[in-house]
Amino acid sequence: MSIIKQILVIVLVLSLGAASYFLYKGGFFTKETNALELISSEAIFVFETEEPIKAWNQLVTQPIWQRLSELPSIKNIQDQLVSLDSLVGRSGSLDRSLKGNQMAISLHAVGRDEFDFLFTIAFKKGADESFIKELEENLPDLSKIVKRNYSNIEIFEFQSTNLERNLTYSKIGNVLVASYTSFLVEEAIRFSQDNPLSNFKDEYKELFSELPSPKGLGVFRLSSKGLSNLVAGISSEAQMPLIQNFSKNKLAANLELKFADNKIVLDGIAVFLDGQKIDFKPLASTQGQFFSNYISNRTAAYFQYQVQNVDQLQQIENHGFQPRSTLTGDIEKNLIEKGFMENLKGQLAYLMLETVGNEPQDRVLLIQSDQVEKQIQLLKEFNLGLEKIDLSLIPVDYYQNQEIFMISESDFPAHLFDGKFMGFGDTYITGMENMLVFANSSKSLKIFIDDVYSDNTWGKSIAQRRFVQGVSGAAWFNFVINVPRIWNSVVEMSLPNWKVFFQKYAPQLKSMDMVAMNVSGKDGKNEVNLAFGYNLDPIKSVQSVVLTENKSVQFSDRLLYGPKSIQNFNDKSVEFVIQDELNKLYLITSEGEVVFSQELDGPVVSEVFQIDYYKNGKLQLLFATSGNIYAIDRFGVSIPGFPVNPAEEAITHLNLVDYSNNKDYRYFVATEAGNLFLLDNQGKALDGWNPKKVNGPLATVPAHHRIAGVGDQMLALSSKGELYLFNRRGEAQIGSPIRLGDALTTDYILLERGSAKDTRIVTITKDGEVVQVNFRGELTYRNQLLRPDRESKFNLVKDQNNDRYLFVVQEYNKVTIMDSEYKVLFTKDISAEEMAFQFFSFGGDKNLFVLIDKTQEFIYLYDLKGELLNAQPIGGTGKIEVKYSPATNEYIIYNVEEFRFKEYKLPI
Repeated sequence: MSIIKQILVIVLVLSLGAASYFLYKGGFFTKETNALELISSEAIFVFETEEPIKAWNQLVTQPIWQRLSELPSIKNIQDQLVSLDSLVGRSGSLDRSLKGNQMAISLHAVGRDEFDFLFTIAFKKGADESFIKELEENLPDLSKIVKRNYSNIEIFEFQSTNLERNLTYSKIGNVLVASYTSFLVEEAIRFSQDNPLSNFKDEYKELFSELPSPKGLGVFRLSSKGLSNLVAGISSEAQMPLIQNFSKNKLAANLELKFADNKIVLDGIAVFLDGQKIDFKPLASTQGQFFSNYISNRTAAYFQYQVQNVDQLQQIENHGFQPRSTLTGDIEKNLIEKGFMENLKGQLAYLMLETVGNEPQDRVLLIQSDQVEKQIQLLKEFNLGLEKIDLSLIPVDYYQNQEIFMISESDFPAHLFDGKFMGFGDTYITGMENMLVFANSSKSLKIFIDDVYSDNTWGKSIAQRRFVQGVSGAAWFNFVINVPRIWNSVVEMSLPNWKVFFQKYAPQLKSMDMVAMNVSGKDGKNEVNLAFGYNLDPIKSVQSVVLTENKSVQFSDRLLYGPKSIQNFNDKSVEFVIQDELNKLYLITSEGEVVFSQELDGPVVSEVFQIDYYKNGKLQLLFATSGNIYAIDRFGVSIPGFPVNPAEEAITHLNLVDYSNNKDYRYFVATEAGNLFLLDNQGKALDGWNPKKVNGPLATVPAHHRIAGVGDQMLALSSKGELYLFNRRGEAQIGSPIRLGDALTTDYILLERGSAKDTRIVTITKDGEVVQVNFRGELTYRNQLLRPDRESKFNLVKDQNNDRYLFVVQEYNKVTIMDSEYKVLFTKDISAEEMAFQFFSFGGDKNLFVLIDKTQEFIYLYDLKGELLNAQPIGGTGKIEVKYSPATNEYIIYNVEEFRFKEYKLPI
């Protein structure tokens, strides 16, 4: 990774070598050669300029330079250039000599994961050579030059104790070439001798027809093939469909280097090398930010098309996509011929969400439509044709009142849109306002819905607003990369040498936090604007983050339960349920005003759910004590027939089930004796569940899951180490119960991957063995974690969205937190007999790990680097509620401590 460091020495030798041996002593040139004729067509890119010194001077005056100069290699460049300037007497002779002469800097692959530069300068006749003598008279100490011949051309090697590698250079006619990789210089010599090799200028003649000479500070001449080779040299993944397709599209561009406020800009024209023409007609009204309130803050890469008609997208060919003729025919007959495309508005957005660990890439496709319900019906009928079943029998799921169904055809969106939007094994579909939403997994779609409903989007977030501004309303294509979000993916896919580089210099490199590309049509040409945005906000230290108490409400008795947040159905505000030591339940507003209070028969043992019992939009509270199930309206009045306990035994768990989102509720109940009950919405036990016996009390709440290929699954995890799977009628599924271990004391997480075979249940046994089971009843994975001692405790802690999870190992005087790949995130020396843990994740680095020391009644907040975010611990013994406010970029934390309900704010 010392490439950058070498640039200065290149400049020095271009001066020293040329000065001493060619230009100064060789006189005038007899033939003028274009520098680009000596550069291979395999170059990654070429930067061509006639103002190299001016370009450099403007670069080092940009605000980002100070951040980048914290890299040792760049600091060395700056120091050595100052030395070079002093060698020529600071007289400007270097600038005068190079100014107006063609200089090309090209990057080349010189190994599987290595790259190097070739520098070429084509001097015109009569060039100012006064700086040459000055350099010759000030040669560096401990250096020498060695000569050799290659194809009748003299090659020189500059050797110095200050260089890690020798610098090779040569004069070819009027062109001076230099590189730290000798074969690049030798290759340039071969190009000069009428060798039938393809040079850069000949290979990309369309670029030079468009722009024969550089302008401004200089021009980057690049191609899809070259950039794809760059990615291939960094990536450990030999086959990357997106990059392979990009390479085959034969794109090239001339992009002029410019500088703007907090941006480095490349601006110019893109061309197709095969003569292909694309003439997109933009939308009549600019709607560049149409999707802004739907772009999740978890988005790593964002693609947006906005054209008058989606049929125009056919002009962009995906040469790497191989459609299945049968599926293409079904789409043509059952969708396109029925007018599916006619109702699409020409606005499409493709989101690639950040990845965690080795989890698959989550993808979401948004399609604007003015007939969403009609489109959904067409898609269901299409699915009906594929499955050959009654439309009412197509499996659907519901989440946040959104109906979700699946089309189980690989790359369905790519077949629908001629090769665009690949990466969908299955396609999960819902409608949202005037959009169709496609996702490549149930998990992806649910994360997207959560983020939209919680305003965790670019358009609603101050911190992400810059990314919205990167989307141009006048462009038919926009592409935006959120560098901090995509960083982990880049590191994970990189070859070892590059991975070390990215990890070592992450803080400096991630200052360049946004890449935005816009393509717009004008006068039959495709204008490209590529901006590298940077953020120079100071990096906050933990000491600069202050947790402040924002609100405190006093109660007469000690609070033991809550706060549990619910939504006020009148104004959608957040309210809280708490309970005191006398078993009195309170519903309070976020301001601490009591809406109602009611005495119960004991402590609440379940979550608090909201139901619409009367199906009129007015919500009631549903929860359980060990003695009863309660259903109470907003005024504290019980629903007729409640409280109930058909089990007539101690309740340990309660869950709410709504199979079809039609408010015909089922209550899934577990008791201390190991009995499972499924109750109707009036609290009466259903046939097949009266009761269903399992081996011992449950380790965690029983649940309903809808799984593609097998339908509804009722899941119960026994503390005796057994996993039970039932259908809705209470019939045991094949293989149930499944023996996981001797005992279970923690939660599980469901990794939704579409099919019964691929979707996995993950948990960890009391002895520390991680196990995974699919919905075919197959144990697919076992891994024993290190068990420090016999008393060690193991926990699986999942986040508030049931998306990400961590492992926690609790020893006598130490707690270790690991990610899902068993990488230790941090360790804390804490000695407590009883502890609880929580994990909140809001995307990117917005993660909060909560450690609750119930013995000392302290609550600690950590990021995933183990940095303590609250210098003084919060008081309390119960779990807390955490909300993230994108508008203010802060956490809002609610807890109960002694007699008080409290609200805290923690800026990020």
